Amino acid sequence: MLLLPGDLFFIDTIELPAVLEAGDIEDFVELSLEAVAPFPIEQLNWGYLYHAEMSTILVYAAHRERLKDSGYTDLTNYVWVLPDFAILAGACFPEDVLVALESAHCISLLHFAKGMRIPRSVWVDRLGVGEPAQVLATLKANAKDLSQTCVTIRLCHRHTDLNDREIPTFYQAALEQAEELHDYGTWQKLTAIEESLWHADVRSREFKQTERNTRRIGTLIGRIATWAGFFALFLIGFEVALFAGHAWLDTLQNKIDAQRTAVLRIEDQQTLINKLEQVARNELRPIAILAAANEVRLGLNLGIEYDEVVIEGENKMTIEGKAASINSLNRYTESLQQTGQFKLLGDPESITRGGKTTFTVSLVYIPTEPSLPGSAAGSQRAPIPEVDL
Repeated sequence: MLLLPGDLFFIDTIELPAVLEAGDIEDFVELSLEAVAPFPIEQLNWGYLYHAEMSTILVYAAHRERLKDSGYTDLTNYVWVLPDFAILAGACFPEDVLVALESAHCISLLHFAKGMRIPRSVWVDRLGVGEPAQVLATLKANAKDLSQTCVTIRLCHRHTDLNDREIPTFYQAALEQAEELHDYGTWQKLTAIEESLWHADVRSREFKQTERNTRRIGTLIGRIATWAGFFALFLIGFEVALFAGHAWLDTLQNKIDAQRTAVLRIEDQQTLINKLEQVARNELRPIAILAAANEVRLGLNLGIEYDEVVIEGENKMTIEGKAASINSLNRYTESLQQTGQFKLLGDPESITRGGKTTFTVSLVYIPTEPSLPGSAAGSQRAPIPEVDL
């Protein structure tokens, strides 16, 4: 930014009408300058300092040729162009104060009323061959309506910082060594208000309006770019998370595939065991049925002979054979039922010829113990006797 020497400007304080709206202040300042300036307003670089608490406004203007003659030719290349005394806008003191702002070229004497943040009056003189103290004394002598009891503070501008929105913060230091000045009001660090900066800037209204719109668009584009950057980072993070998720799922799938063979082998073994158990059950049950029936037959010794034994399903048995008599057959079937392991399915069919009785009897076997050897619930079983058909 560019700080112009204050002695290049015509400075005046004008009263604000009480009915003036804030939006009309700039037009009012322009009309006031046209009324008092000896040059057309188009030939002037002008600005003003204003605060809503004050009934006056500080107006300043400089002819463009005078600025060019002083070496300030192209003002459009700077972020802000202000008179050097404008950096104290926003300062505040607990009582009426005269602030002498010294620069390399001039001394500006600013009168701050108690508690006000804009100087009520400003007087500027160039530093010539005289000492700053002499120039300051001359300024005080020529200043009107100043109380001789006002405290005078001598300051100088140290440096300016611009933030990311190009809003400046001005840093000042006291030229006196009195420590009490460091706590005397607010002046060491002053951060400007953007709206006030546009009013204080001395470039043309048309340029400031165009530049203001350009900066707003630039700020908007910057914000959009920032949000777009955040969104892009979010998308990248989402893609990374998605990629990591796919990689994790692929790892799990690989583990599942690696264990699939072992699982299938175990399933096949279990299926085989089930089949073997089923086969064993289907194969051993007929033997157990026949053994139980044959045990009764041999124990009675009634001359019962088996011609054919048919076992259906798991517990149905049909016996075709010969008996010595009907009584022997009846006693045998009764003995089978008395064991509790057999139940007759209907009356036996029998035919007696030539002293021999042939019969057909159907029974249901009711097991009283597990059918498979070695079962946990199984008790000792009698050995299966030989079957004598």
